[in-house]
Amino acid sequence: MYHISDLKKFLRCELLYYYSKDEKKVFKPYLRTDENLIDLLKRYFNIEDCFCGIRNDENDAFLNAYDHYEWFIHPRFVDGELRINIPLVHKCYDALDLYFVYYGTHIKEPDLLTYRISVRVLEKLNQRIGNIYLITLNEDYVNRGTIEAEKLFVCTDTYKEKKLIDLVNEHPYPYEDVIRKMQEYDYEQAPVKKNRFCKQNGICDYYEKCFTGEEINAADSILTLVSSQYKNEMYDEGILYLKDIDVNRLEGNKVQYSQVQASRNGGLFVDKMGLKYWLEKLDRRPISFIDFEWDRYLVPPYVNMHPLDVVCFEFALYYIDSDNHMHHHTFVGTEDCRKEFIEELLNYLPNEGPVLGYNAYGAECLRLQELSEMFPEYRKRLDAINERFIDLAEPFTEGLVYDIRMQGNYSLKKLVAICSDYSYDDLDIDDGMEAVYKWRELLSENQSEKEQTIQNLEEYCSLDAYGLFLVYRWLIKLALES
Repeated sequence: MYHISDLKKFLRCELLYYYSKDEKKVFKPYLRTDENLIDLLKRYFNIEDCFCGIRNDENDAFLNAYDHYEWFIHPRFVDGELRINIPLVHKCYDALDLYFVYYGTHIKEPDLLTYRISVRVLEKLNQRIGNIYLITLNEDYVNRGTIEAEKLFVCTDTYKEKKLIDLVNEHPYPYEDVIRKMQEYDYEQAPVKKNRFCKQNGICDYYEKCFTGEEINAADSILTLVSSQYKNEMYDEGILYLKDIDVNRLEGNKVQYSQVQASRNGGLFVDKMGLKYWLEKLDRRPISFIDFEWDRYLVPPYVNMHPLDVVCFEFALYYIDSDNHMHHHTFVGTEDCRKEFIEELLNYLPNEGPVLGYNAYGAECLRLQELSEMFPEYRKRLDAINERFIDLAEPFTEGLVYDIRMQGNYSLKKLVAICSDYSYDDLDIDDGMEAVYKWRELLSENQSEKEQTIQNLEEYCSLDAYGLFLVYRWLIKLALES
């Protein structure tokens, strides 16, 4: 039995579907909601009595309930080898209105493939479709103390001034052909082809299975070239290393230049004058190194929050004072700790001097701006901190420094491993999303478990903050050596 998600995965990459189809991964949502979204939608539509589908329902479950209900929650439908699940179905006269849910406030593109497949299945089961609606979260909604479901959602049947039902009917989707290809697919005989998903948001988990002969681990492999549309083409032609690149097929950005120069210079490139000029911004004390952790909520649980707003639950701070002494402080809160987070930050962060973060303008600075909007009484002081932030990622994103050991990846974790003996592998929590998931579990833990989790959270966030210092110190060393 196939689901729509299987078809979409196969269409994206046949081998991705093949390698992952038997995996049993525990789903951990990126967005957190402590509210039952279906209950909120029932309140939004004033649904009092409805049919609720369950996993592995057959068509008879819906058909037997058809005459007894007006609304259907997650009804399942089966056509041959395909099973679908529609969030909300409303019986309106002799037709069915379909409601799909988008977990966001701004629709980039509606999931027309899902809608087209769903409509085709229902029509094959002799169900007449009336209209298609898309439910999103209302970006202007603000929690004023309680969740007002009637204001939380936006329901529309159009996209870019066109009816969704018309967009669906313009191109009916023959999913039967895809299922046939899935059933006939022979992964041992099929040619392995690269596509844009192979290294989108990092290397695919199955990349090495597909391309076993590639030197993807070579530090200066041409495949590490960032933002390049020609690197695979050059690799296939036998140009394996950055130093041998065809310069006519470079897009010409600064990072690409620094990558090629590093390969030709024995592994390291430093723009001497550019780095020294950049470091002059940090030639003051005190100097602070800080990292935040936060959780993002689908439905705003606390006062003055919008949909998709975050709660900052942790920070780790290191700072060097005017006597060159280093100080360290951490904070981990629980539940609605936004105000406590602000007050702790204002209490321990020095009132002057540069504040370093990594990719800070899209992370820590944005979080402080959001907090200042939620708590305007702190706005002036939080804005003053934002004005002092300097992004430690700049020397790398601007191509001032490149070490081939980065392999096209200049994340903080990668840089810490290059410039020090510290390792995130030694920690019980070793990445940001794992920190979020562990924080979510805090309230359900007993006291000893809670203490251990808080310690693990502090160790992870502290290494991020201390890692900023390690990278800063490395940049100074590179500047002095050059």
